[in-house]
Amino acid sequence: MVRKLILTLSIAVLAFAPTIAQNIQMAHQLTQSCYLTTNGKVTINAGGHYTTATSEQVYLRDSLRGSIYDTVNSSFKNNKRNVFTYDSGGLLTSSESMTLDKNGISWSNSQKVGYKYTGFQLFEESYKSWDKALSDWVYNIRNVYSYETDNTLSSIFNQTWDADTSEWKYVTRDLINYDQNKNVTSIEIQKWNKNLVSWENYQQLIFTYSGGNVSEITYQIWNKTTTLWDDYQKENIAYTSNNKSEVILQLKSGTSSWENSSRNVFVYGSSGISDITEYLWNGSWKENRKYIYTYDANNLETMIITQSWATHLNSFRNHSQDESFYTQREVIGIDEITANTFTVNNPLSKHIPFSIGGLQQNVKYQVNLISLNGSLILKKSISAGETIALSSQLPCGIYMLSITSPGAKAFIHKVLITD
Repeated sequence: MVRKLILTLSIAVLAFAPTIAQNIQMAHQLTQSCYLTTNGKVTINAGGHYTTATSEQVYLRDSLRGSIYDTVNSSFKNNKRNVFTYDSGGLLTSSESMTLDKNGISWSNSQKVGYKYTGFQLFEESYKSWDKALSDWVYNIRNVYSYETDNTLSSIFNQTWDADTSEWKYVTRDLINYDQNKNVTSIEIQKWNKNLVSWENYQQLIFTYSGGNVSEITYQIWNKTTTLWDDYQKENIAYTSNNKSEVILQLKSGTSSWENSSRNVFVYGSSGISDITEYLWNGSWKENRKYIYTYDANNLETMIITQSWATHLNSFRNHSQDESFYTQREVIGIDEITANTFTVNNPLSKHIPFSIGGLQQNVKYQVNLISLNGSLILKKSISAGETIALSSQLPCGIYMLSITSPGAKAFIHKVLITD
């Protein structure tokens, strides 16, 4: 069994960021890393690659270069860049962006995003901005994810950093509701009322399905006077051969009927996708913006070109460009359940002692914990029923757990150690 987390960074959150082919098919974005797909399934794509094979060769995005179009010289000029780092299991751990100063020579830190996991579930993504006065990264916002016992996402808490009290303060939370087939039926967005110390209704998204895909998303706002949800916006989504082909945005004011406002038209080619945004003017659709996504033979997004409509030229004109670069590397797999004789929970918490199942009574076993670079982290002799405590200072990551009994070969198991 192989499960993947493909690197995804949202344009809405970062000043510049990549968008992959799957995202063109997405119906709604909850956070930088969390999307609701057109078939109603929640996808959390913090980044990287997760496999239960012993190891696997994969492509991971190393960097992204953003450029602005110079109309004088008719060329793109690099003004932003982003660098991504991963752990040995292929999970994205950080993303750092830099911008080019006005002098056109020096680069300055801009934003940093950190990712934390429980096993292979993303549970936190935190954003920092660069403080030039302090010459240091300072917290800004973070998203905290929680899950049901069946691993479905249940909620996302958005928090902002209070520098005066040095603590995170609640802002909003998204509550995700599902039907019996685990399709999302609604997302309730609530605001935190610090005066009443309680959550209050704010917005709600209602999802309608047709042919196995999301066909309509209705946006509602909470009316405190009537204590009812009021419709204010709606997306009507059309498909061609199961690919999203058109999204029409409609607006509603009070008791008025729905009125068309804008639309996105998607065109699919052999090596890319174009997304054209249009707005309604005097009863006709007028071009506004165009996004061109290009992919290589491995279906990796290599380029996003953004174009704006130039009325005086009666055509689209280049505005900006994001170019992504990848490196093929080996990621280490993790066995979720140990086979053969011994069993070990996976992942392990460095704060909770663990035990090994399958040990025979009255037999001494040698247990070694070894880092991926071969360093001996822990060496302990144990018997059945005993537990093993790990150092709280042990870095989180992937390790090899060796279990040896007298006269037998060592049994080696890959484990993930988390907070």
